[in-house]
Amino acid sequence: SQLVYYPIELLHYAPVNQADLKLFYKLPSILVRLTQLHWIEQLRRLFASKLQIYSLTNVEQMRTPVAFSDCLTKIDHRPVMPLFITRRPLLPLTLLTYNSATINNDLTNEQPSPDILFQAITRRSCSEQMDNENFEVLGDSFLKLMVSMALYYRYPSASPGLLTAKKIKQISNENLYRLAVQKQLKNYLNVKKIVFRGKDANWLPPGYKINEPELTTGQQYSHQNAKRKAFSDMIEAFIGAFLISTNYITTIKFMDWLGLDVMPNNTQDHVVEPPSILRSNIATNNNIQINEIMKKFFADRVFAEIETKIQYVFKNKAYLIAAFTHPSNYANRITDCYERLEFLGDALLDFLVTRHVFVNYNQNVTPGKVTDIRQDLSNNGRLAYILVACDLHKKILHNSTDMFSQISSYAGDEDLFPKDQSTDEYLSKWMNLAYLNKRKTSISIYDLDQWADSTAPKALADVFEALVGAIFLDSGNCLATVWRVIEPLLRKYIDQSIIHPNLNSIRSFSEHGGKLIKESIDKGGDTQMAVCIVQMPNGSLFEGRDVNKKLAKANACRKAMKQHQHNENMFQQTG
Repeated sequence: SQLVYYPIELLHYAPVNQADLKLFYKLPSILVRLTQLHWIEQLRRLFASKLQIYSLTNVEQMRTPVAFSDCLTKIDHRPVMPLFITRRPLLPLTLLTYNSATINNDLTNEQPSPDILFQAITRRSCSEQMDNENFEVLGDSFLKLMVSMALYYRYPSASPGLLTAKKIKQISNENLYRLAVQKQLKNYLNVKKIVFRGKDANWLPPGYKINEPELTTGQQYSHQNAKRKAFSDMIEAFIGAFLISTNYITTIKFMDWLGLDVMPNNTQDHVVEPPSILRSNIATNNNIQINEIMKKFFADRVFAEIETKIQYVFKNKAYLIAAFTHPSNYANRITDCYERLEFLGDALLDFLVTRHVFVNYNQNVTPGKVTDIRQDLSNNGRLAYILVACDLHKKILHNSTDMFSQISSYAGDEDLFPKDQSTDEYLSKWMNLAYLNKRKTSISIYDLDQWADSTAPKALADVFEALVGAIFLDSGNCLATVWRVIEPLLRKYIDQSIIHPNLNSIRSFSEHGGKLIKESIDKGGDTQMAVCIVQMPNGSLFEGRDVNKKLAKANACRKAMKQHQHNENMFQQTG
């Protein structure tokens, strides 16, 4: 067809009614959404073709319209799914294995919807109704768990230090950015807020291009600027997106396609068996003889009391013995110490807590608060307190006088563990003002939190995490069993942490507008001390001293936040 040109003098003016005019004004926004849907459809097809684990759902079978809203804040706590896919609980507690046969046949075609994928690629800077931070937090915890699990399987004799080094390399922002580039996912990231007019305009209509002379000055129309971490966050958000919209196996396959080390395969491309918890020098000996030795060792230490208190009976007693064996112990010559189990249990605990918060509280907490709660519930002070409250610290096998002194001092603190309290009362009173009033102590809630965290021996928390790892392996990788055992111990903490997370003093200080004034080393006397001076927005200065700069800064920030809380309480009383 030929183009026909008419002189403007021959054209007639046709007035536009108000309804059409409003539609014209909406046209740029409509074109933006159509462009975004085009990119999302490309991404859907890319994942379906590369994974080859599900058939791509036709557009006609998808729920419409696409809402472009936060998929984690739906009333029923479930993401938008294709119509024909059976509804299921969000993030179910099932067996976490590498076997595809564990997937229910009704769920094999589960896949991320356009809503979920759009949220996974969208940064907060876009000013949309949603962003990928929730998915990123969820994906981060699952990534750490699966990498930890794969490393535990693949390297049965590796030390925890080596496992941690390999894990950090896998989950680092640099590695995730590299994978985003390799898989050609960089262009899908949605970073900039669309501005249609004015000096900050950055929108280019579909089919338009920038003129040659303006290529250097008009990059705001054709380029997005983002830090590398934004791309690594997007990768974690994709993992979170697959996690809530598909199942564990599909998510693991997606992570494997990305190039992450989450499948512990051998040279024949078969998944390796879980490593033995027995020491390598006896693992191949007579099984009957080993079992007899283990039963006697188990009975002599009365480890059955642990099973009674946690209400779980181990099928393989070696896991429980290992979980309570410190590296300094020489009496246990049957199993390894708890360090490798602690490596696995740490990642398990982090994921289970994160999952619980998202499933039960996702409409009430922000991504930042989820991170605070994760740190709060898995820090050394919290876990150490639970172990002592359950009177399990006495079962730890060790031969360290320093450790004995530290545990005895901590467990004997009557402000933390009054002798007239039961285990349930210990677990219920944390951060409870009524408890403090009853005790008539001068210790504040903030002091009690910080004191418990700062004085807790790390070995106590390590044993708790090792116990989590031991239950997981003994139960055949059953997440439901692990959560059934540890949830009653964590329940009060979770409820309290939702209301008042025990924030890291340095982070809390920074969020309240404090700033670092000076760091130095005081070499006076026999030993040198690190000195840190910080300042609150009102001009108040606080000094912290300790053996290194990090601890000195934490000390100074703790003093500042204690004073800040005191001032707030005084203001509320006078108000």
